[in-house]
Amino acid sequence: MTVLVTGATGLLGSHLTDLLLERGERPRVLVRAGESVTGLANSRVDIQRGDMDDPASLKSAVRDVHTVLHCAARTGPWGSRQEYDRTNVQGLKTLVEVALEAGVGRVVHVSSITVHGNDVGGEADETAPLRIERNPYSESKVAGERLLLNMIRDQHAPVTIVRPGWIYGPGDTASFARFAALIQQGRMVMIGSGDNHVPLIYVGDAARGVLLAGEADEAVGRTYLLVNDEAVTQREYLGAIAAALGAPFPKRRIPYRLALVMGTAAETAARLARRRQAPPVMRYGVQLLGGENRFNIDRARHELAFSPQVNMDEGIRCSAAWYQSVAARVAA
Repeated sequence: MTVLVTGATGLLGSHLTDLLLERGERPRVLVRAGESVTGLANSRVDIQRGDMDDPASLKSAVRDVHTVLHCAARTGPWGSRQEYDRTNVQGLKTLVEVALEAGVGRVVHVSSITVHGNDVGGEADETAPLRIERNPYSESKVAGERLLLNMIRDQHAPVTIVRPGWIYGPGDTASFARFAALIQQGRMVMIGSGDNHVPLIYVGDAARGVLLAGEADEAVGRTYLLVNDEAVTQREYLGAIAAALGAPFPKRRIPYRLALVMGTAAETAARLARRRQAPPVMRYGVQLLGGENRFNIDRARHELAFSPQVNMDEGIRCSAAWYQSVAARVAA
């Protein structure tokens, strides 16, 4: 049985590939032309070059594949809508179509909790309505899910959707490494009181959840939230990072509503100036860190036998050790 992992050089995709290798499998990975495969230097990894907007490369990648674990996506909240649509909607549609033609048994699409909005204001489960935020990432992820729901209904596409929470762990340069650096430099700012809950999931747990979604027979056509339902506040998360790094606890704060206004103003100014670089503060980050986001994972527990194994303390210890080793190498 051959498993294809798209986005295999990313945080989740690389951990998924490692899990498959640990199980003795020979995974196939889809890697963009010119992208480094240093982290995939294993003789049992079948490396295929291609892109989500190249149908021919996708057809080649899914040939003789039983399961597709689709992690590739245009991420981040800043950029042109065309870029996000090309990968997260049109590329997704093409991938599922060629998978259907090739007789692939299951496609697991990695979506995101952001399809419920970046601040659910309490607790949500899979039945919560989809809500588009004012950024192209959110728009494209919601559009991608709606596309898949139509393909499941009309074409009986064997698709399972997973919505991971805030993934962190070794290799996380997008958020953990950035927070760690800000905390060490004494520049980290807490959003609001810090008593809000953040929807964390350790990358190893997220990877196991994706694998389970690709194996459970009853998961076809279903959607699952993947978070660690351990209640963790923003204050606890940032404090644990500080403690693991031996750094002072972040004391600077900004009111949540004021931070949202600042993010909106910064985004508006950047758009008017037609800047390609993301502004330093955005609503997306403010809501993710300062919003009240708790999720119920009963469906994944019951139907996938999914159970998070790594709590926040252990996850941060591993992440901090990775971060410090990387920082030491860079300093050297």
